[in-house]
Amino acid sequence: VDPERSIPPLATKVHGISEEMVRGAPKIDAAGARFHRFCENAVLVAHNAPFDMAFFHRHAGRIGADFDHPVFDTVLLSAILFGQGESHTLDALSHRLGVVIPEKDRHTAIGDTIATADVFQKMLGMLEARGLVTFDDVLAEMQRNSRLLKEMKARVGAA
Repeated sequence: VDPERSIPPLATKVHGISEEMVRGAPKIDAAGARFHRFCENAVLVAHNAPFDMAFFHRHAGRIGADFDHPVFDTVLLSAILFGQGESHTLDALSHRLGVVIPEKDRHTAIGDTIATADVFQKMLGMLEARGLVTFDDVLAEMQRNSRLLKEMKARVGAA
């Protein structure tokens, strides 16, 4: 996606995305609309979903669609499964669950997507073992525990 602005050097260093890579790429209106059609009637799974969903909500007018999909957030699921005191970064969660992210793929869209999918699949069995066996069970538990995200963010902000 063409971000329609310069890519900071630090972002290029972390994510490996350069100005040349996005030159001529579709803008958020076209790319977002295409992604929205792809996700139609789907449940989204993301690591730190509020970050990604805020981006889609901010650009909903340009995209021409609201991202009102149900979302499973692996950060919140991690806090529910492992407790608030644990680290819930994708790296920590992957390590805890035995998911290997090749170094060349870390902080790339495809690498982080595959790692998130693998982490989520491993979490499903753990959720089921806690009696959360249906979509509605998991969604209700996430809604009951949504305060954990606010508390975790407050602790990080205070540190």
